[in-house]
Amino acid sequence: MTLRHLPLEAIEQSDLLRLIEQNVPEKRDIDYKRDVYGRRDSDLTEFLADISSFANTAGGEIIVGMSEEAGMPTEIVPLPIDPDAEVLRLEESARTGLQPRIAGFAVRAVPVSGGHVLVIRIPKSYNVPHRVLRQGSLRFWARSTAGKYEPNVDELRALFMRAPQLADRIRDFRFDRIAKIVGGEIPVQLMGSHPLVLHVAPLSAFEGGGAFRLDIDQAPQQLFTAFHPIGTQIGDFRVNVDGVLILSNRGADERSHRAYVQAFHNGIVEAVDSTFVDGEGSTQSPFRLTSIRAEATIVRATHTYLQSLRARGAPAPFVVLVSLLGVKGVAYSFSMIPSSLMYDEAGVLDRDQFHFPEIVIDDVPSNAYDYAKLLRPLLDQIANAAGRARTPSFDSDGNFKVRI
Repeated sequence: MTLRHLPLEAIEQSDLLRLIEQNVPEKRDIDYKRDVYGRRDSDLTEFLADISSFANTAGGEIIVGMSEEAGMPTEIVPLPIDPDAEVLRLEESARTGLQPRIAGFAVRAVPVSGGHVLVIRIPKSYNVPHRVLRQGSLRFWARSTAGKYEPNVDELRALFMRAPQLADRIRDFRFDRIAKIVGGEIPVQLMGSHPLVLHVAPLSAFEGGGAFRLDIDQAPQQLFTAFHPIGTQIGDFRVNVDGVLILSNRGADERSHRAYVQAFHNGIVEAVDSTFVDGEGSTQSPFRLTSIRAEATIVRATHTYLQSLRARGAPAPFVVLVSLLGVKGVAYSFSMIPSSLMYDEAGVLDRDQFHFPEIVIDDVPSNAYDYAKLLRPLLDQIANAAGRARTPSFDSDGNFKVRI
């Protein structure tokens, strides 16, 4: 047991005492320190080395204000600190003293009897290796059960290779799934032939043996509602070998479905809306996409899935992938005013498939409009596909104007 299953803001004194009661020893992902890091250069260098060692290995936590003997926690030693100032000092030191910065790094001062305990949470990084930049030092650190150490040449080479290998795994998964969707190798018959495909996943899902597993034993209705098919009612749901499958209501033929969500055991969410293009199933209307509908759907659906994953303990960072299939010749229109029915024709999509570059989300904002700002590079790419330099859906202050 550690504290990593708890949201940082939810940790209380009782959780810290439980580490003592259950004899949770220091190991690769947890470290105890009695005293706060000092302000001398050597103290801050030690702090940065500790942080980088966790990020470069498996992530973890440092509990400052906890005494230990032979690696076993013995008692809480409250720190007589200004909690806000100390958190700010450590977070600023981490931001300026490490290269590259560690996404998701956070510090919390937990109130305890007599003072505070600092819980420093360092996520496993997917942008390794991180090096310490202080006093002319450019040193790398890693971590084992015995504590931090400087990796040798072979270990450093493996660290530098980890990010490209992860990118390859994401790309391979994506195109394997796209091939199955196009080839009909999915457990549902789709109604349309111009699908929007969304993939949302914790990056840990692409590393073998990832710690997160989607709990499919919880109340079925709660789980299936959390991963609702895009823009439609839930028609059916079931557990399958991959995880859980949530289907939209059936079409007029009673066999096909407009949309589905496959939530995999490892936390990857695949959402497909096969009738995303306007005019699907009609012989009268030309095929058309509008920026208002496309962008609002992508923002709303991926934000919902990310929040559902986060609520179930999936670790950040996350990756968001968007693909459009069967869309060659489809007109993509931009509204001049988000609430207007008048459209500015930007062009026609010129290829059958678009696989837009992935977006990495370090943390999931609770507000969907704040989240939309993180997706702006993706939405600009979609606009590029339709002949525009950028999406018109943000105002001059960078705020998303489309109703979500």
